[in-house]
Amino acid sequence: MTTNMRRGKIPNAPNGVGPYLDEIYTLKGFFGDWAMVFRSQNVGHPVEWSNPDLMNLGADTNLLEPTDGKDAAGAPMPLLTGDGLEISLSRRSKVAPFLEKNSDRHQIRFYHRGEFELQTELGPLDVKPGDFVVIPVGMMFREVPKTDDNAIVIFETRAPIRPAEELWDSVGFTLAATDFTLMEVPTPKPGGKEEIEVKTEVRVKLRDRYEKLVFDFDPCKDVVGWMGDPVIFKLNVWDIPGMGTSHGFLPPPSGAVLIGDDRSFYFTIQMPRPFPNVPAPDGSYGAPAHRNDYDELWFNHRSSNAEQTEGHLWRLPPTVVHPGLRRPPEYPENPVKRIRECKVNFDTKVRLSWTKEATKAFLADPHAAVYTSLYGAHIGILPDQALRHVKK
Repeated sequence: MTTNMRRGKIPNAPNGVGPYLDEIYTLKGFFGDWAMVFRSQNVGHPVEWSNPDLMNLGADTNLLEPTDGKDAAGAPMPLLTGDGLEISLSRRSKVAPFLEKNSDRHQIRFYHRGEFELQTELGPLDVKPGDFVVIPVGMMFREVPKTDDNAIVIFETRAPIRPAEELWDSVGFTLAATDFTLMEVPTPKPGGKEEIEVKTEVRVKLRDRYEKLVFDFDPCKDVVGWMGDPVIFKLNVWDIPGMGTSHGFLPPPSGAVLIGDDRSFYFTIQMPRPFPNVPAPDGSYGAPAHRNDYDELWFNHRSSNAEQTEGHLWRLPPTVVHPGLRRPPEYPENPVKRIRECKVNFDTKVRLSWTKEATKAFLADPHAAVYTSLYGAHIGILPDQALRHVKK
């Protein structure tokens, strides 16, 4: 049983708007104890910070060039690393002269741009922008690019990856969140003798180093069938509904699609929320300031309001409040035509650090960029509380 308390002045409802800044503090990544604080100042905007790992910072991944973008034998570029976790960027444009095998971690491969045939031990999958594919530890695969301008964000995690069905099974209707019947799994398409019996190198990631195995056949072409669990599967972001309430804000886990077997992370797809039908001051559009004990990662996949922000990657550490952006509800005539936006969110218990390569792509003036990039607001529109921190 949860016991909620009230102390001091509570100026408005939790989903409403008022004269004070509202800030949510939670434990266990929004699943644990919580407190909602009403402030007169915004603690999401420190004027100095001694370490980039302390501050809400974003990087424009469009400026980064992993070696696999031009070199078929190249590798993805790590962007954020932590204990048993790595987030990296691939721009593979040529077929690699090897299969890949990650013996350290499980993977979620999110296809931001480009089209590929993804060859796996269980069969091929055709992937396109917006697809994300789960590949468990130790499974071999190869990406065959069909396009040149490609970008893949790779999430590697020590914990096994599970569909977040268990979060929704408790309400008795799993399709209320994500329709997992839309999951695609590979079907074997064995090649002919000339395709199978070829000397094949496998690049193995082992203890964070690249090693090599060599076979006298192609392990992704000789499989004729398989049975068991969907250990490799694909979903697309546009099949994930945007969850909302009549009053407004729901926390990120409401959009969870994948979770760690040990609850060490969750992977969500954030679509535009349905517009609340409760007007201000009791209803609002947007998120309050918030702070939890997980590291938050956000990746801008699609934004019709600010296309120049597509490809921006943000890390919001648990140290500093993530400044909110609350607004009174608005009711456009045709929101489907007006808004085309999708963000990928990855929350993790692991403490992450930016790599030196990623810091070269940091967005200038994070106080302004958190609104104009991360929150998808129109460029130039900033809350009054932030203006005094923004460089002119």
